[in-house]
Amino acid sequence: MSRAARDLEIAQSIVPDFHRRLKYALKHPSILGDRVDVDLFGRVCEFPDLATLADPITGLTPLMLSVSSPAYTKFFLENGAPWNAVCRRNKCAGNYASDGGHQEVVDILVDHATKCEMLLSQAILNNDKKTPVPSVVDTKEETDVSAQKCTKKDYLSRSVKYDGEKLLDGDNDAVMMEWERPLMAEHAKIICQGKKRVLNVGFGMGIIDSILQTHTPAHHTIIEAHPDVYAKMKKDGWLSKPNVTVLFGRWQDVIGSIPAGSLDGAFFDTYAENHTDLSEFHRHLPRILARGGVYSFFNGLCPDNIFFHGVACQVVKLELEALEFEVEFAQCQIQVKDEAWEGVRRKYWHFDFYYIPICVLKSEGEKGEAKEGQGAAKKQRK
Repeated sequence: MSRAARDLEIAQSIVPDFHRRLKYALKHPSILGDRVDVDLFGRVCEFPDLATLADPITGLTPLMLSVSSPAYTKFFLENGAPWNAVCRRNKCAGNYASDGGHQEVVDILVDHATKCEMLLSQAILNNDKKTPVPSVVDTKEETDVSAQKCTKKDYLSRSVKYDGEKLLDGDNDAVMMEWERPLMAEHAKIICQGKKRVLNVGFGMGIIDSILQTHTPAHHTIIEAHPDVYAKMKKDGWLSKPNVTVLFGRWQDVIGSIPAGSLDGAFFDTYAENHTDLSEFHRHLPRILARGGVYSFFNGLCPDNIFFHGVACQVVKLELEALEFEVEFAQCQIQVKDEAWEGVRRKYWHFDFYYIPICVLKSEGEKGEAKEGQGAAKKQRK
């Protein structure tokens, strides 16, 4: 047995005692104030795995137990505690901190999680997706099919079916559903106010495209990759509509045909892709959007955990701000009845609210002001 394996075995054997000591220290903060207990500190230094090991029964980690203390939270994060680990109740440290009203700890966890995700996202982009690198948010254990992510490499090669108020893939997972219509109406208003040139990536049931048509856009481009959906579009007359251009193919393959600065609004809602694909699409936006153009996307990021959802929104916000967008999320209420999910294998929305992304590409003047502000800040630091 290697030393690392032996140390892990020892650490696992002392987890119950370590957790008891940790709970005692947290209940008696006046003894040490904002400092970490010396014995606990020494134990983690001797057996680093203690910072990450969960209780075998509850699944609670030291980080989850420490959400009442900023000092202990920072200590365990600095010693490798995974911010996105979940317990048997499918809750992470951020959920416990939020539930307990520990805002300072929530802020610490969000900041740490966002940095982790940004670094990982950049690593994936630099890696050019040659080797799969999972998002930190995606690494939590998932045994319930309803909680699993729906990223399918074979989606385009398998049939889909239109079933009343839903579009289903070959596994009976929903590609799109009618309950999304109110959300799509809001997205359409955001990207197409007046006679605008708009793009939608991902036709699906055609909900947002039908709504966009009521706004009488100057030109309407649609990208759709699935053969069955494209056939339905052709049958329904979308290919012959005036001022509508349908590009059949993966957006990655056809986005280059869209002229620079030719769009005033864009919407992104693909199926069976992940955050890496979303980030890659974002890198095309500064080229295809005119200055002042508005972008939005279906915000289904981490839809089964509110803390993960918040972190994912913050990551996307920072990514788009780096591309010179002004970004905000407008909250709206949404209620999906349980019967809407009948016949659907997995439920892909779990909240009673929805954050609508509103992303505006800065004008040349705003872009220049931002750079001047950054230059002034650098001079002040010097």
